Amino acid sequence: MTSASEPHVVLLSDTVWERYSDRILNADPTVTPVIYTGPEQLPDEQVANVRSACFSDDCWPDRTLGIMRSALAAPNLKWLHTFSTGVDSPIFRTFVERGVRLTNSAGTAASPIAQTVMMYMLAHSRDFKGFVRQQERHEWTMHRFVELEGSSLLVIGVGPIGQEIIRLAQAFNMKVTAARRTTAGLQPCPVVPLSQLHAALAQADYVALALPLNDDTRNLIDADALAAMKPGSFFMNVGRGELVDEPALVEALRSGHLSGAGLDVFAVEPLPSNSPLWDMDNVIITPHSSGTSTLISGRAIDIFIDNLSNLASGAQLRNEVVF
Repeated sequence: MTSASEPHVVLLSDTVWERYSDRILNADPTVTPVIYTGPEQLPDEQVANVRSACFSDDCWPDRTLGIMRSALAAPNLKWLHTFSTGVDSPIFRTFVERGVRLTNSAGTAASPIAQTVMMYMLAHSRDFKGFVRQQERHEWTMHRFVELEGSSLLVIGVGPIGQEIIRLAQAFNMKVTAARRTTAGLQPCPVVPLSQLHAALAQADYVALALPLNDDTRNLIDADALAAMKPGSFFMNVGRGELVDEPALVEALRSGHLSGAGLDVFAVEPLPSNSPLWDMDNVIITPHSSGTSTLISGRAIDIFIDNLSNLASGAQLRNEVVF
C-alpha cells in the first residue's frame, strides 16, 4: 500500500502506457511510470525506485529478456503482474522467493483456448485436411463424417480453460467427463480423480489436456497413459508440452493407436524443424498460439489495473500466485 504523498513507481511497456495511462492513473493517481521500450535491460538507476512491474504480452517474446531483467534489477520491487496464465518458468519463483508478490492473468485466455480445442475436434471429425487437399486438386469428392454429438470427451484439468472446454463441448451435445486432483465441491460434469485417469482415458473418443505444469503433472501422459487410451481416440494438449512424453506420443500416432492429435504446446519450443510431428498428416499444430486472440491483451491489463487499485487501497489482489 502506497501513501497518498508517495509516488508509486511502476515499470511497464510503452504500449501499455500509451493505451491505458488514463485508466492506470484513475486506478492509482500516484503512479509514476518507468516506461520500457526495449529490448535492452534498463540501467540500474532507472529501476532503483520501481515498486511494481507489468510484464505485458507486447513484450513477448522479443522484449521479454530485457523487461524481466529490468524487473529483477529493481531492488524495491514488491509486485509483479504477468500477462501469462502459466507461471512454471523458474523466473517467477525467483521473484516470489525474493518476497515479490506475483499475480497472473489466469482465465483471460480460457475462451480462445477452448475454441481452439473445439476447432481441433471439428477439423479431425470432418477430415478438414482432406477437404483442403481436395480443394488444392480441384477435386469434388464428398465423404461422410462423424458428428461430435454423442462423442465422449475427457477434459484433464478443470481450471478456467477446462471449464470453458466443458461448456462448449456440452453445447455440442458431447458426453463430457473431467479428471482433476480433487472431486470435491460443485462440478460442471462428472469428475474422476487423477488416480483413476487410465480408466477414464479408455472410455474417451477425445482427450483434452489443460493442466498446469508442476512436479506432479510432468509427463502425466506417458507411454502407459497413451496405451490406456481408447484405440482410435484423438488427443489434444493446450496445457504445457512437458505434461506429455513426446516420443511416446509420436509412437502412438505412428502406430495408429491414436487417430490423431491437436497440439498447441511442445516439450521444446519452437518445435524443432526435424520433429516428426511436423510431417504427420494426422496432427494439427498451432505454434503455442491457441490463446493469442485480439482480446487477450485487454483482459490481462484489466486484471493489472484492478490490482493497482487493490494495492493502493490494501484490498486483496486478484489472481495472486502462491507456490
